Amino acid sequence: MCGIVTVYAKDPARRELDASLVAAHLPAMLATLGHRGPDEQTSLRVGPAWLGHTRLSIIDLATGTQPVHNESGSVATILNGEIYNYRELRDDLRRRGHVFRTASDTEVIAHLYEEHGEDLFRHLNGMFAAVVYDRERDIMLAGRDRLGEKPILYVDTPDHLVLASELKTLLEWPGVGREIDPRALALYLNMLCVPEPLCIFKGVTKLQPAHYLKLAGGRLSTHCYWQPDLHVDWSMDARTARERSLELLRDAVRMRLVADVPLGVFLSGGIDSSAVTAFAAETAGSRVRTFSIGLADEMDERPFARAVVERCGTDHTELFARGSVADAFPLVMDYFDEPFADSSCVPTFLVAREAREHVKVALTGDGGDELFGGYTTYLAQSRLHGGRMESRLSRLAEDLSGRRLPYCRRGNAWSREHWREMRSMVTFADLPRWMPDFGGDLRQFYGEQVWLPLADKDPLSIAFGHDLNFYLPADLLKKVDMAAMLTSLECRAPFLDHRLVEWCLTIPPHLKLQGGSPKRLLKDALADRLPRDVLERPKHGFGAPITNWVRGPLLDMATDLLRPGCRCETWVEPEVVRQVIADMERGPAPGNWRLAQQYWTLLALEWWLRRYA
Repeated sequence: MCGIVTVYAKDPARRELDASLVAAHLPAMLATLGHRGPDEQTSLRVGPAWLGHTRLSIIDLATGTQPVHNESGSVATILNGEIYNYRELRDDLRRRGHVFRTASDTEVIAHLYEEHGEDLFRHLNGMFAAVVYDRERDIMLAGRDRLGEKPILYVDTPDHLVLASELKTLLEWPGVGREIDPRALALYLNMLCVPEPLCIFKGVTKLQPAHYLKLAGGRLSTHCYWQPDLHVDWSMDARTARERSLELLRDAVRMRLVADVPLGVFLSGGIDSSAVTAFAAETAGSRVRTFSIGLADEMDERPFARAVVERCGTDHTELFARGSVADAFPLVMDYFDEPFADSSCVPTFLVAREAREHVKVALTGDGGDELFGGYTTYLAQSRLHGGRMESRLSRLAEDLSGRRLPYCRRGNAWSREHWREMRSMVTFADLPRWMPDFGGDLRQFYGEQVWLPLADKDPLSIAFGHDLNFYLPADLLKKVDMAAMLTSLECRAPFLDHRLVEWCLTIPPHLKLQGGSPKRLLKDALADRLPRDVLERPKHGFGAPITNWVRGPLLDMATDLLRPGCRCETWVEPEVVRQVIADMERGPAPGNWRLAQQYWTLLALEWWLRRYA
């Protein structure tokens, strides 16, 4: 894992002037990426392009300094992330006559470009943000992995293209403004984060997953390189679905065990991390290290992991997070350079910080819920058969008959609206009250920015599609990337192997929740590998006890941040801010599950406004 910075000067007449500009600002830009790459910092001018890199050494510790070039030196490459199939690619490229000078995965990208041009990204299996510059043809490419594990943000002006791993890096470049985009802020209130391609600041764009930028002749274009034909195979039986899923997951885990530094697995005792642990134990050449974490009485995962450890025979370490939430909150909130209100970013940081004392790479179970139907909210979505009333009638019929009605393959607008409502903290209906001057329609954004379309429109496919396009990359994967990078820990997610994703989206959705049990298909598939108590354990999300925090260790800080006249009242209707605070002080009313999260959304926004706006 690393950090990348690139500056390209478009005007040939002023490139020497640009050289002075880059020299003045590139050191500060690279300094913002110190946590991403604490082991080495390099920069190189290649014609009109400056390539900067901060390195977290994982593969090829001796010769992996970046940028990396092809044989002639005409192609330069920098990489943030890992290419898991680099050995297979390297062997194939050698057979084609390419000569390698390093053992790094980054060099593979330079030679792939020689062989395939801008089509290179679809050959990669990995999590990556990569830049390739062809000096002879004066072409620059910047590509992002298929699911969005690694970020790329950029600013395109008449004079320069500037891109980086983090927003705070771009803010060090002169002329990058801090004018807040109201639509981005409205989306933040709606879904706790700012989804691609928007950024909280106007003029900054986030490259969407599975896309690459191409700069040629001074003109910038954006292209999608992953467009699988994702149709549900309604004839598929459960056995076929189980067997192929396990085959692909096993291979995904195997590929992610390659590292030249200490590696382990985060083991929460949940199904996803336990599945990764089981396959890591099967495929690793040595005893696998696992880690479970205790944060507090209500967030202690260690007891649930012990049965998996006994079954799989791992080298297990139980950790308990040091420091208090009050100490961690400012560190995390400062590092997140866009408003971000998924409260689990704080415990994610605490977990990563503890694990980093022992390993440099950790495998996670991220993505399993979205692929195999792990959220209980998917159950309600699966019962939608055409509209709200029909859904209630269907549920009543099921209760009276004691059996599950056939799953409906036909979706509708209500199915889409229902899922967007489930994913909303400030709903579409409430948004005008929160931001009276906004006047926009977020439905249009969600409709236009689908980068991974699913052919099927049944209720569950609609939910899976929304989560893969928005919730997973903008919230869950950004959380892990930023919180782990703050501790210089690399996290790898086998469930996000694109081969497994493609397969899972062909599985009939109702098989994943058969019998009204979330993740039923995966539970049955793992019956021979994991203890039954683990498989049938009710889902425990890695959330945060917000109410306890803001009434306990964060009380003084929260009270000070959200005092009358706070900065978020400039953007959010002051009466709404005061009402949320008053309701939180009284305690959430029964059934008002959004209140604590809305309070946290205001708290995170206030911190961000004071730090970055």
